[in-house]
This record gives sequence, structure tokens and C-alpha cells, in this order.
Amino acid sequence: MTVLTCIAVYNKSVSVFYLLYLFWWDELLKTSFDLLKYVSKKQELNLPKSSLINIRTRFFFLMIYIVFIVVIFGFVIDWKNNDLVINNVAVLLFKNTLFNFSLVTFLCREVYLYFREENLFIGHHILSQGIITLHLSLIFGILLWFFLTQKIQLFEAYASIIALIPFLLIKLYFEVREIQHNQKKRLSLLKAK
Repeated sequence: MTVLTCIAVYNKSVSVFYLLYLFWWDELLKTSFDLLKYVSKKQELNLPKSSLINIRTRFFFLMIYIVFIVVIFGFVIDWKNNDLVINNVAVLLFKNTLFNFSLVTFLCREVYLYFREENLFIGHHILSQGIITLHLSLIFGILLWFFLTQKIQLFEAYASIIALIPFLLIKLYFEVREIQHNQKKRLSLLKAK
């Protein structure tokens, strides 16, 4: 995902909206597959009610986040730049090939994880790294945009480009931590069996 994002940044075809919306879809797919696992593998869960509460809460957060992402990052921040707004609308309507390819890779990842041989149900926590990434990205995005466009007007034309870097770093950091955490969790569950 990070490689595809770097290519898009280099080609100047992404905005802060693009990244946040992509992160949002990643979390939506993870949460949807957690729900699918819950429904199909409920008997394997130690605390099925707790898992369902986690899934519902994650969906609730995602529905709130999508409003901020679309309204603020899709339109308000880039309002003065018609090209970025047009690109944001194209992404929103699934007319951006790179964005769509990224979504397909996320979907393939989740299908693979669903059908993998170990078949252990490891749901995502309410405040998983992905949800925290979205939360921090929303906060930092608004702050960076405001600071770069309102306080240092010299950088107004580059505000969206400069604001991309923290999102990539936050996402990469939390993805690496999540992979490490899941590997440890899988090993402990396999040892327990």
C-alpha cells in the first residue's frame, strides 16, 4: 500500500483526501471481514458478545469519520484548487484507477486472511492501529492544513502535498506494529491449542 501511495504522490495524483479515504476503506474492509468471521466462526470465540460490541463500535467510528473525510478533506481543504477537488470527486466515485487497484489489493488481503489455513479468528480491537491512524490523520490533517494555509501563507499551494508525509509515516508505523502484534497473538494461540 505504501509503495502505491508513494507512486501516486510522485505523480501528484493524490491529496490528503485520497489517503484518508483509502485508510477509511481499509478499515471498513477489515471491520466487514471481522463481522463475516464473527457470523461464520462465532463458535471459535471466547467472548462472542465482546467481539460483536467491538465490531459495532468500529462501524460507528467509521461512519462518523467518513463525514469528516468527505466534507472537510474532500472539499473544504482543497476548495481553492479545482484540479484537486475534481480528483477527489473522481476518487469518491471510484473513477481513479490507482485508488481502485489499492482497494482490490485490500480486498484480496482480507479474503486471504479469511481463508488462510490457521483459520484463527483474531478480530481488531475497537481502538486498533487503523482506527487510531484515522483519528490522528483527521486531527493532524486539519491542524497542518490550517497552519500551512492560514499562518504560513507562503506554503498555501503546497499544503496538501506537505500534509501527506505524516499520514504515510503514521500508517506505516501502525501497520508494522499491527503485523508484529498479530504474529505474537497467533503464536500464543497456536501454542495454547
